[in-house]
Amino acid sequence: MLCGAVADRYGRRRTFRVGLLVCVAGSLLCGVAPHAPALIAARGVQGVGGALIAPPALALIANLFPDALRRGRALGTWRATAGVSAACGPLVGGMLVQAAGWRSLFAVSVAGAAVLHAGTRLLPPGVVDGPPRRLDGLGNTLAALVLVGFTFALIDGPSRGWLSRPVLVAVAVAVAAAVGYVPAARRRPDPVLDPRHLAIPALRGAVLTAVVAYLALGGFTFVNTFYLQQVRGFSPLATGLLTLPTTLGTLVLANVSGRIVGRHGGRLPATVGHLSFVASMTLLALTVTVDAGLAPLLVGYLLLGAGMGLVNPPATNTAVNSLPRERAGVASAITSASRQIGTNLGVAVLGAVVVSVLALTGQPTDDIARVAAEAGDDFTTALRVAYALVAATAAYCACATWRLFRPPPDRPAGEEVWGSRTRRRHHRPRQPPANAQQQTAQKGPPR
Repeated sequence: MLCGAVADRYGRRRTFRVGLLVCVAGSLLCGVAPHAPALIAARGVQGVGGALIAPPALALIANLFPDALRRGRALGTWRATAGVSAACGPLVGGMLVQAAGWRSLFAVSVAGAAVLHAGTRLLPPGVVDGPPRRLDGLGNTLAALVLVGFTFALIDGPSRGWLSRPVLVAVAVAVAAAVGYVPAARRRPDPVLDPRHLAIPALRGAVLTAVVAYLALGGFTFVNTFYLQQVRGFSPLATGLLTLPTTLGTLVLANVSGRIVGRHGGRLPATVGHLSFVASMTLLALTVTVDAGLAPLLVGYLLLGAGMGLVNPPATNTAVNSLPRERAGVASAITSASRQIGTNLGVAVLGAVVVSVLALTGQPTDDIARVAAEAGDDFTTALRVAYALVAATAAYCACATWRLFRPPPDRPAGEEVWGSRTRRRHHRPRQPPANAQQQTAQKGPPR
């Protein structure tokens, strides 16, 4: 979200190009990392580059296509490309790891980023008119403490104990930062996230949609890899091929959803997308076993990809249209941050559920890969609980999306809508003073 404000302040094309350079540097550091701590630190550098890339990319699309129909299609294409690239990760990654080792993944990233950097010359500058926006360092720090505290608690809670001191301290820090953010934001002229923005129902729906969609995808990708490789014994390449229906569903439905959003709004595709998540997770929860047939699994993967393709364009388009055009970078950053939060929550929550269920069955939780390979029945039981939880969350989100994405009713002229509140402006015509002609005569003709 900080980088969204940076893009609005210093130019979107410039921010996009800097982000690509940072990604190249992070990929190079990952490829030569001598040990795990260095690799994790280099991945953090890649994360900074990704934060600099996503908000200006969406903002540039919003500026290039002012027409709602064309913008909806363009965002649908953009989200289809991004969704396919994310879904292709297991396939391409499996091929590279199996052929040349894991370091080859980052060499491909370097080459791709270099090509993209050359292509950025075709982009418009993306300079925002108006006064420059101030950066909110305090707000970003508090938001980071909220996310880090809750993520640490979710990941380490099952192993350390939910009432252990580190977990309780992390939760306390996150709660204190969340409580302190609202008064701090109200004192800032340009907060990183204006609390009033969250009063806009459509923006809340876009955030909720992005979080739940990537919670489902991120959590599924994490635990399903253990299932296919450790429990079922598939190779990395075979694992990527089996998840190919997810890619196909995203590719086909994202463009369809983009057209629907441009013509009729995002309410219908977003709601149907969440229902597709419900169907996917319910089917997987009912069929995931040690010797489950591949046909129902592939159908579940296809429904997951279809849901991703349907929900991404309305979430992105709605968020960008909810705020003024000069704040398109911030609006794009909100959706990008929501996707990252959803991915982190998916890995943390589904991982915590799996670990907790394994602990209840008496299995050790220090090495999930070994437990999945040696105690497949207990691991699949934990998977079914995790998938059922995601299905219930998606069902709630489908109802909430149908309500939040509802188009606002027609308002009489003179009314402004801000969030769920409506205020009426009373325009009183200025009455000239009764002795206006006398005053004019006294002052003489205008100079």
